Amino acid sequence: MSQVLLDRMPWPEAEKSIKEARAVIVPIGSTEQHGYHMALSVDTVVCRYVSRALAERTGCVVMPALPYGYAWSMAGYPATVSLRWETYVAVVKDIVLSLRRQGARHVILFSGHNGNVAPNKLVMRELLDEYGSQNVWSMSYTDIKRCGKDILKSELWNGKTFHASEVETSIMLAIAPALVDMTKAVCEYPEIPDDFELRATSWHKVGCSGVYGDATIATAEAGHKFLANWIGELEAMILTILQ
Repeated sequence: MSQVLLDRMPWPEAEKSIKEARAVIVPIGSTEQHGYHMALSVDTVVCRYVSRALAERTGCVVMPALPYGYAWSMAGYPATVSLRWETYVAVVKDIVLSLRRQGARHVILFSGHNGNVAPNKLVMRELLDEYGSQNVWSMSYTDIKRCGKDILKSELWNGKTFHASEVETSIMLAIAPALVDMTKAVCEYPEIPDDFELRATSWHKVGCSGVYGDATIATAEAGHKFLANWIGELEAMILTILQ
């Protein structure tokens, strides 16, 4: 299959591809702040890139990326757009059901934004309860520390968060450097409130720049190496579940 992007196909070819592909990948991003140095489209750019790479390796096809997600934690920053939880779930369910009616064998919800992971689980649960759909899968970032071993130099904020810091900045330098201005990159590790995990906290009340970690040491080389590990893990997962 030479072309994997459904939006580049005329409808007869897309119809055939949806039915014959091992799975249809639905990239889901976000329109969300990523510091002073990167574009709002980071999550969408990344999920589109990774989805295409996975499709080319696994015999899948890719839907156009959805550029909006559940971004409540960043909604306090200007220009960030967040769908309500129920809106997100309804939209993604409709996409899956439409693909299901058109003969898709499997649908993979691939998120480039961590905020979409939890509602994606609800999407899968409701599709199973309401329609018996067991061929819907959800994927996103795998283990950041494992994929970044001997590659990433900085610590993750609060031990797990990498928003707009070395990880994402390195990836963007590797795949979309025109959307990164390293002269504006900062290192910021906001103090973590004691009750941060215990109640709803808008992140803009914790941080300032929108970077949670160190973006200043990011490199394209690190981005390429991280992507190779991450895509390799995802490829193995897809080949396992679709065998």
